[in-house]
Amino acid sequence: MTEGIKVLLVDDEKRFLDSMTKLLIRRKQYVMTAESGPEALAQMEKESFDVVICDVKMPEMNGIEVLQEIKRRFPDTEVIMLTGHATMESCLEGIRFGAFDYLMKPTDIEILMAKLEAAYENKTKKDVKIHDAEFERDRGLIIEEILLKDVIERDIPHLYADSSLADAVRTFKKKPDAPVKEKIFVINDSGELIGKVRRRHILEAVIPIFQKEQIINGDDLTWKEFLNMGSGPAGVLPIGEIMNREVKSLGADSHILETVKFMIDNNLAVLPVVQGKKLLGRVRMYDLLLLINDIMAEAL
Repeated sequence: MTEGIKVLLVDDEKRFLDSMTKLLIRRKQYVMTAESGPEALAQMEKESFDVVICDVKMPEMNGIEVLQEIKRRFPDTEVIMLTGHATMESCLEGIRFGAFDYLMKPTDIEILMAKLEAAYENKTKKDVKIHDAEFERDRGLIIEEILLKDVIERDIPHLYADSSLADAVRTFKKKPDAPVKEKIFVINDSGELIGKVRRRHILEAVIPIFQKEQIINGDDLTWKEFLNMGSGPAGVLPIGEIMNREVKSLGADSHILETVKFMIDNNLAVLPVVQGKKLLGRVRMYDLLLLINDIMAEAL
């Protein structure tokens, strides 16, 4: 985990700023806050930041306007948009103006940390594109004709209900330059989708065990600390006991515009794609937005 990323949090909700600042400082990041767009830009004139996390919906100056100004005046700074009120139009605007990624509120702190690290890595690699959406694209198609099966990421990690927590940890470990794993889907022996696991599910499962063994005090455990400590006796815990069985999915014949709207409405950054009940792969909303934006740009 990269330590000491200079982060500017921009949100008009002070309670959110306070809680998120504590969690990021707990994870050894340098954090400053701003309660409005003008305040954020004023701070950036005085001090440089690696990554700005900016809420979309704010009074006086909204997040898209802040993003535009940041990219105009501080082009090397990466911006992660944070929203609980996403629309396809606002997401596409963010893509066009250079947002690194979108996160939905409420967000998992470990997912946010992973996104921060990815944004920081991108900032330090000037010869790497913002995102590498590796889709096989047929430019002759109009957007309404593109189906999920045309753009699906099929080679994805997965687990079984009897997989152990140790198996899950190994699966979550990110390879260099690999996309951030926001969640891992769980299947049965027939390949049918039956659940999902996040890093948060793993941490919530091991905290009581670690507290009982006096390995940690309190109820906050970071992913980095957990990896350093090792799973110990908790490593044999079956994933089926901690996974979330409520998983929203769409069929492979769904259209990508329909999919983006579904993901926005259900606050999903990653969506499993199924054929019947069988898990075929997944799509990321940000990658779909990139694809839609590219096709729209070529049509002009």
